[in-house]
Amino acid sequence: MISRIFHRYKNDQQFRETIRSSFSSLVIRFAGVFTGFLATVITTRYYGADALGIVAICLAILSFAVIFGKLGFDVSLMRYIADFGSKKNYPAVKGVFLKAMVVIVPLSVAITIVLFYSSHFIAGKIFHKEQLEKVIRYNSLFVLPLVLMLVCSESIRGLKKINAYTFFQTTGVSTLATILLLVFIFIDRGNHIPAYIQFVCISLVAAWSLFSFLRFSKFTRHAASTELSIGDLVKKSSPVFISTLMQLLMSWAGTLILAAYVPESEVGIYSALVRISTFTNITILAVNSGMMPKFAIAHASGNNEELKHLAKSAVRIIFYSALPIFIVLFAFPGLVLNLFGKDFSGHETPLYMLLFGQLFVVFAGLPAQILNMTDRQHVLRNISVIAACCNILFCFLLIPSYGIAGACIAQVVGMVVWNVMCIVMVNRIFKIWSFFHFDFLKK
Repeated sequence: MISRIFHRYKNDQQFRETIRSSFSSLVIRFAGVFTGFLATVITTRYYGADALGIVAICLAILSFAVIFGKLGFDVSLMRYIADFGSKKNYPAVKGVFLKAMVVIVPLSVAITIVLFYSSHFIAGKIFHKEQLEKVIRYNSLFVLPLVLMLVCSESIRGLKKINAYTFFQTTGVSTLATILLLVFIFIDRGNHIPAYIQFVCISLVAAWSLFSFLRFSKFTRHAASTELSIGDLVKKSSPVFISTLMQLLMSWAGTLILAAYVPESEVGIYSALVRISTFTNITILAVNSGMMPKFAIAHASGNNEELKHLAKSAVRIIFYSALPIFIVLFAFPGLVLNLFGKDFSGHETPLYMLLFGQLFVVFAGLPAQILNMTDRQHVLRNISVIAACCNILFCFLLIPSYGIAGACIAQVVGMVVWNVMCIVMVNRIFKIWSFFHFDFLKK
């Protein structure tokens, strides 16, 4: 099998280019996953599992606020800027970016005001944790910085600065947070400190990403000029907004609903289990960064065979590179959990549940990305609504009785429903089976 892989790398130019374009992104993402993992370990061992729970609750609230703050403009900007950037049309790049800012900035400020003045209600009535009112209030102040970080990084991806995009999306915040967490071990170990560190790191990386976009786009050298209107951006962004919102619901519903029923420490344990399981996603995310523009180009040229070839190459790379990670995590779950402290031992079964869900995602390949890059955003939107509803339904059914295990089952249900429906739709539309099957081993 290994010899066939090397033979394919030598003779298949598309396969070779896919690996090369993914490698540097993979290295940066690996650094991000490692520092995120390290930050989680430091938080649980030195600040407590409840501190990680507070961070998880704050990030869940912030993530939902940010979805409404950016309205899907980040993805539509990436596609427009990729088009304009490929033609060296920097005035249009500046123009479309400024058009998006006219909507994004006021909306994010308005969301901040709402969250700031409703912090007492959120802490006391929703989560039944009045002691979190102060940190939730501070949390609201970082909606705009996080929106800017995500929008600027996607705009940077549109300019084909993939390494910079990957750093800002996955590595910048966790790296700075790890450094500051280590410093504050010797200063203050209060359980709110990791949340405050997260806020500071988001702000610093947001400023850095904005400066980088201005530099890459030659922002100050050109006057803004674009025929696109705000209405065009909204129309392009609306399906993406709904799909992203549904994906976010599946990612954070377990955390938010769990937080209403259990102490912060158990929320922190669940958050750590999810972090461990998503360690396997590193290869998916790396391949995704390089493959999405290629899917779009193949579709635009009407080359369905090329699209099929890309889908197969992507799932092969994902499967072969993720398999060793799964083997280690399945073989030594207790050892991994012990890294986080004694509160985490005994949670091997929920971790196995999440790992099986992630293994299914690896076998699925990139069907959602194929739909998203081939003007089938409305199909992906409908799938995301169904999958999110299934996830939330199972959260409400299982979490009150089974706690962390119930949240893990609900998470897996959402992932399976999402990927199965995406695989079926890709096959129905393009006659492509995007998932890994063992006939691939023969090719």
